[in-house]
Amino acid sequence: MVGKVFAGLIGGLVVALLGYFQYSIMAVDIATQSEPSVVPFFVVWVLAMVVACTAKRTGKAWRRLLLISAILCFLLPISGLVFTGNAVADTASGAEAAGAAIGGGLVSGFMGFVGFFLGIIFLIVGLLTGRDKQVIVVREGDAIPES
Repeated sequence: MVGKVFAGLIGGLVVALLGYFQYSIMAVDIATQSEPSVVPFFVVWVLAMVVACTAKRTGKAWRRLLLISAILCFLLPISGLVFTGNAVADTASGAEAAGAAIGGGLVSGFMGFVGFFLGIIFLIVGLLTGRDKQVIVVREGDAIPES
């Protein structure tokens, strides 16, 4: 149980940071310069701890959290697109909208690049962590047929 709680604390922190990063990008309001709330960070962290503590083994808890982190990394470009849409909607003139669209496209491209490579790393490590051992059963009567 201690290992699963530790996985929930550390791995859940990574999931919470990624989730809050996405939320803060999508929830920012450029016109009012308001900052998003910190409550979703703690909500995601608690949910990640629940996911980790409900796993059968510590390895499975790490696997779940790493795969959730990979999914959140792959979703980073979508939050960049939402940010771009919000920025374009808040502009007044056509030139500002064009600049916001170009800048938002660059932000989405950068987030796609970073999210892709981080997602691949989390996905590979997550798929290799906590696997069940393969059991090969060979029965005496089962022979390999010769051609």
